[in-house]
Amino acid sequence: MAPQGLALTHEAPHILADWEKFGCPTKTGRDWTLDEIQAAIDRGPHKSALEPATIAHFAEEVADKVKKGQARTFLWDDIKQNHPRKLKVSPVAAIPHKSRAYRSILDLSFALRLENGGILPSVNDTTEKWAPRGAIDQLGHSLKRIIHAFAEVEDDAVILMAKWDIQDGFWRLNCRDGDEWNFCYVLPQGPGEPTRLVVPTSLQMGWVESPPYFCTASETARDVAVDYIETKLGSLPEHKFEHWAKSTDGMLNRDGPATTLRYILEVYVDDFIACIVPTTALQITHVARGILHGIHDVFPPSADDSTDPISTKKLNKGEGTFNTTKCILGFDFDGINKTIWLEEAKRASLLTILHQWIRGATKTNRGIPFAEFESITAKLRHAFIALREGRGLLSPCNWIIRRRPDVVYLHRNGPLLEAIRDIRTILRASVKNPTQCKDLVAEWPDYIGIVDASSHGVGGVVIGELSSIPPTVFRLKWPVDISDALVSFENRSGTISNSDLEMAGLLLLWLCLEGVAPDLAHKHIALFSDNSPTVSWVTKMASKKSRIAAQLVRALALRLNVNQSCPLTPVHIPGVENALTDIPSRSFGSVPEWNCNTDSDLLTLFNSKFPLPHQASWTVFRLDTRVTTRVISALRMKGITLDEWRRLPPTGKHIGQIGPNMSDLWEWTLTYRGCSTRTESGSSQVLPPECARGTTDGESELRLEQSLALSRPLDRRSRWPVAPTQRSSPGAKNSFHGFRKC
Repeated sequence: MAPQGLALTHEAPHILADWEKFGCPTKTGRDWTLDEIQAAIDRGPHKSALEPATIAHFAEEVADKVKKGQARTFLWDDIKQNHPRKLKVSPVAAIPHKSRAYRSILDLSFALRLENGGILPSVNDTTEKWAPRGAIDQLGHSLKRIIHAFAEVEDDAVILMAKWDIQDGFWRLNCRDGDEWNFCYVLPQGPGEPTRLVVPTSLQMGWVESPPYFCTASETARDVAVDYIETKLGSLPEHKFEHWAKSTDGMLNRDGPATTLRYILEVYVDDFIACIVPTTALQITHVARGILHGIHDVFPPSADDSTDPISTKKLNKGEGTFNTTKCILGFDFDGINKTIWLEEAKRASLLTILHQWIRGATKTNRGIPFAEFESITAKLRHAFIALREGRGLLSPCNWIIRRRPDVVYLHRNGPLLEAIRDIRTILRASVKNPTQCKDLVAEWPDYIGIVDASSHGVGGVVIGELSSIPPTVFRLKWPVDISDALVSFENRSGTISNSDLEMAGLLLLWLCLEGVAPDLAHKHIALFSDNSPTVSWVTKMASKKSRIAAQLVRALALRLNVNQSCPLTPVHIPGVENALTDIPSRSFGSVPEWNCNTDSDLLTLFNSKFPLPHQASWTVFRLDTRVTTRVISALRMKGITLDEWRRLPPTGKHIGQIGPNMSDLWEWTLTYRGCSTRTESGSSQVLPPECARGTTDGESELRLEQSLALSRPLDRRSRWPVAPTQRSSPGAKNSFHGFRKC
């Protein structure tokens, strides 16, 4: 790593030049005593590194690193009596790798238990954070930006993708002189061999500070690449690797102007990822040249292509070729259909493992080691980036991870076993139906639902915003046993919390919307609730504590999957602003002036209190008892299978005459949102609508805009050291533009 060329005009070359000359500073706490070092050496490598095949792997790898000047080796007996002051020893492990036999990982998070009962903290635990943080804060947003860019491009546009990998990335940044002794490990060898220590001279993959150090270099290279791309088309000199970039698909966009280049360039640690909407072959070449020159301005080229910082091994596999399909960060993207789905090999591996778990639980009662369970749950969480509703099935897995048992037994945990079955079913279904990127992005809603639940019942309204539906009100009275089980000051032994009822109400609101809207596929929906836990559960699609809520979230997730709708936008509103739903949820006698014995009574009362524009009439929707029974069963903690939730009967029907389809009603609802229908005792007459206008409508709209803004990617700063990354501002619906134009 040595900045040169255009990189010298960047804001960060003095940082990189210092690291090039002196190495990266490393501070890992106090020096270890000889006894502590000896204890770590006696512990030795991880067992995965001591198989004959992995011993041979390490022998070859270390010899290569020594030859390149990236590592040194010492016999422990030769330096034991006068060992370097910063010497620390961590266990090394070997894990299978998709492109070679093994990947070596130095476990710098390993804390050693000493014979005296004490704990020797790991190198990572004692590391002081010195690396710049401004570059690494981009990591969690690269994939999200690409998904949003795919979602926002025109349906008929063709997107081409390519990526470039920095070979042996972390090994290209050296440690400061003497600091390399913090990263020693025992060379895996056969029995009887003298102990030999390996001393890497470069940053190690397992070190907590390696990513921010390396990202400082790679993000600088990205900024430089953008500077090159923004130059005039055809002005960049040729690059020795540019022939790899020529598209083999032959796909170009014929409608766009030849002078306008649209692209997005992201970097994820050592992976440079480009997506373009090209109209000419020259644009493809220009982008490729800009990226290749930008990388080499920070990581200088090698005369020997096999050792060049840009991996020719990956180029030979076609990764640097612009195509309409590409695997990016573990997901397969399609630039024609704008879809995303989990990489085939990863999906197949997960399906196999989940099948083995289920078979082991039902046939042999076999347990799952916790480390394996935790690892697979993390992979599932990643997979569900492309299946957002899948997160709603993970609550039982999250509870196990918080408990951290040594072994996980599915046959002893019915909800967990059912969740694993559901997850496998959802993953299998995704094989045939890749997810549209636009279905993963929240936008201004087509439909809006508002709900409220009380100890007596639940009620809500659904209205059209960007799409038209009949303005509809619904209600449901809770069975006596549900009301009696509600936790209160008078009933501290209850089993159902108010938040559980509110979550059940939100699920019923969704089911009502299913019955009212003609089609929810690819539609955006905002659901409002005055219960903060409910909003949090739906936002995260998970419940940390409430098992009832977890069942309800699971049901909602499955219904989202069936309807192929976009991510929900749950929004919290104060109870005093929830006037529209107070009447239906309290229309069962708890508030005498709102008591409605029939749906016709409710319709008459609702039309009088909340008259629609243009003299239109509300419509009452009656939920089918076969559907409400499922929701009530969840409140009673009775299990409902995946098929029962995925194959529902019609969710209900309209009662009486159906009102006209209407849209653009969000502004109208603000007329009544500020009219408090509640006093401290929970009841009062609705105040006249003219009292409602004021700051309340602006605050309500702002909450929706803020919720949408929080779901969008962070805007990428133009130069990583210049200013903090800014989140999209509320109300600026197009603040993230996806593809840049130049």
